[in-house]
Amino acid sequence: MKDYQFFEFADFLEDVSFRRWVYHPRPQDTEFWNQWLADHPEKEAAVGQARQQLLTIRGNLPTLSEDYIDQKVAQIIQQVQTPDNSVEKSLPIVRRFSPVWYSAAASVALLLGTFWIYQNQLKPKPAETVYTQLIQSAIEPLQEIDNTSHLPKKITLADGSVVFLYQNSRLSYPKQFDGKSREVYLTGQAFFQVHKDPSKPFLVYANELVTKVLGTSFFVKAYENDQHVQVTVRTGKVSVFAQSDKQANTQKTSRELGGMILTPNQQATLVRSDKRLLRTLVANPVRIDSDTQSLTKSFIFKQTPIAEVVAALERAYGVDIVFDEALMAHCTLTARLDDESLFKKLDWICAGTESSYEVVDGQIIISSRGCE
Repeated sequence: MKDYQFFEFADFLEDVSFRRWVYHPRPQDTEFWNQWLADHPEKEAAVGQARQQLLTIRGNLPTLSEDYIDQKVAQIIQQVQTPDNSVEKSLPIVRRFSPVWYSAAASVALLLGTFWIYQNQLKPKPAETVYTQLIQSAIEPLQEIDNTSHLPKKITLADGSVVFLYQNSRLSYPKQFDGKSREVYLTGQAFFQVHKDPSKPFLVYANELVTKVLGTSFFVKAYENDQHVQVTVRTGKVSVFAQSDKQANTQKTSRELGGMILTPNQQATLVRSDKRLLRTLVANPVRIDSDTQSLTKSFIFKQTPIAEVVAALERAYGVDIVFDEALMAHCTLTARLDDESLFKKLDWICAGTESSYEVVDGQIIISSRGCE
């Protein structure tokens, strides 16, 4: 099933299944969310806030289009991510003071002056951000682009790679990639479409995580104050590893992909507090096959052996599905699963074969007692 443990407020707002529960609650959905919240009490506030925001969006309207919901959710997320720079102004108040008050005021002024000196001269300066430290350690001269608008900004790098930089994000990169690798530095969120060049690996430094690719497309989410760094793969293979990894230097310079390998629809999450690196599937896996005929005929099954059904899912979504072929050798499926999500397809498949599934380390594991 979906792994919601790393979802934050914005992720719940954007999740289709979560919206369905809020707007059209079914008994099984309510049972699932009640149990999930009981198992993850630390997420109660984020779930409650997201649910309330969705109900506020609906108001008294009987029906809502997905486009309308998406638009309102995008506005809410933008407001959350945009800092409030407003400054309150107050009118001056004039009072007459007695000599006693003048003495007290002088003492207060002395205290305030001492506090100001401490704040500006003696107090240690805030630590530099990880992003600042990274770009200062870069060997090649860098240029920086930031994006303060709500629309993604397209950046074309010297090697032909394309980066879509999201709101409140910054990217630093060299004008030309003259070294043995292509290195860029990110704070915030971006989608990368990397031009393939096996002789010159592409490295993205984002907080404490390094993402290494030879040529593929993927998302990186690494805001400075976030508790996690996330890398989500759209196509190809991606290697991720923490900068604190003992093998980090070797992995950076090697032409091979090491560390944790991610494939399409997989996501790596670095827990920054203890440098744990976890792998799972994305909340809503998307199809990676683009052939029109495959899109229209790949999920029509008539007494189809379960091995062929699983193979069709693996081709379409690029995911690994593990099951006992010998035990399920007599299991077949008759169904048409065109528009359902991957997890809904799995629900139907498991219901038809009296089996169940779970997501473990970015793989789908099907458990079954077999079919007669």
